[in-house]
Amino acid sequence: MELNNKDFKILVVDDEPEIHTVLGKLLSREGYTLESAYSADEALKSVALDKPHLIILDIMMPKVSGIEVCNKLKSDPATKDILILVVSARDTQQDRITGLTHGADDYVSKPFHLRSLVRKIEHMLEKKFTTDFQKEIGRE
Repeated sequence: MELNNKDFKILVVDDEPEIHTVLGKLLSREGYTLESAYSADEALKSVALDKPHLIILDIMMPKVSGIEVCNKLKSDPATKDILILVVSARDTQQDRITGLTHGADDYVSKPFHLRSLVRKIEHMLEKKFTTDFQKEIGRE
């Protein structure tokens, strides 16, 4: 069974409108279904209404950080399997380790290369889809 990008829903969580504009244009052109949230609270509400396949998550947001969002999503059995790709201006080794330790599946620093980001998203979704499919048919 093969899926198209339109079969995948991505939630972009960032307090910077420019990020939504850039990623919206890019990922829509690639055929993904997109949702936007501008804060951690909006993100958690959106996830509760309709779980995305992947979340592109900024770490530095007002009030509640992306790290806290990761913790909440990964500690909840209903949302723990949602892929989280952190996209952050914080780019030290410790920042990456912190993001990954708190549940992010991968970490990309801003500014990012658009085509590389798309390829990373494709790879993450492909890997998850393959693993989930193998579990369904009892091969894992």
